[in-house]
Order: sequence, then C-alpha cells, then structure tokens
Amino acid sequence: MRLVNRLLALIVSLALVAGAVVIVVDVVAVLTGHRPIAADWLAAYRWGSHMTWASGEVRLICVLLGVVGLALLGMELKPRRPARLSTDSDNPATDAAYTRRGVRQAVRDAVTDVDGVDDAAVTVRRRHLHIRAKSIAREPAPASLRDSVTQAARSRLDALQLHRSPKVTVRISAKAH
Repeated sequence: MRLVNRLLALIVSLALVAGAVVIVVDVVAVLTGHRPIAADWLAAYRWGSHMTWASGEVRLICVLLGVVGLALLGMELKPRRPARLSTDSDNPATDAAYTRRGVRQAVRDAVTDVDGVDDAAVTVRRRHLHIRAKSIAREPAPASLRDSVTQAARSRLDALQLHRSPKVTVRISAKAH
C-alpha cells in the first residue's frame, strides 16, 4: 500500500504542478494583451454560468468525484499489513518482534544450508511463508529434499519463537539446463 500511496502522491503533485504552469502561462498571455494559450477560460466560464446545481452534467461530475474520493478514503482506511511479526516473551511488558525482512533472511539462510539446495527465495506473509528453492540437480528434486527444506524452515521458525508461526509452503525447482 505504501507504493500505491507514493504513486498517487506523485500523480497528484505532477497534475498540480502542470495545472499551475498552465495558469501562469495563461495569466502572462492575458496580461501581455494576447488571448489565453493553453485553455479557453471564457468558454469554460460561459458553460459554468449557464449550469445549475440541478443540471445532469453537474450532478454526474459530483457523483464521479464522490466515488473517486470514497475509493481513495477506503484504500487509506484499509489496515496495513504488519511490518513485523511478534515473538513470544516471558515478560508481558516486553514487546519484541522481528521484521519481515529479518524472518525472510533467517529462513533463507537456513534453507540454503540444506544439502542439495543452490538458492532460495522466501516470501513472508502474516500467516504464510512461501519458499521457492532451486535444487543443485538438473532433474526433478526428490521428495526428501522438500522434506529437508521444510524441516529446516520449521526449525528456524521455532528458534525465532514467533507468536504465530506461519504455515510453510515449499516449491522445489530443478536447476536450468
């Protein structure tokens, strides 16, 4: 969601800058005795002066703006996924947690230490942990390798003492030819 917020902020700021440039250019053109360059403001003014709040076009524009506003508000009110995974602690006054990146790196290190694994990519979600490991062998990996990877990930997660241990999903792919 952070990426979406940043993209929306970039788009809105660029639109505001472009609008400000258009207005400045038109004001300078009018002040120097020329007609507006970018937009015909008089035509827009004439159109707006003939419209009432009860006209269909104005109502449609208001409804569209309201829907866009509610959609943006809904996206902002949606709870963000937690950036950290809490751990069990002996002291209830202690709030300890691991970041997703830390859990991902710890599990990745444990998985790549397994014999037969060349590389691994780990995705950490709140309730799921997905591991995509690459086998050293060129043929399909045996089921024992999947079990070893799962066991290594489980033991590392147990060592981290997470409050809720995520479900582990493992996919093994053979090395490309």
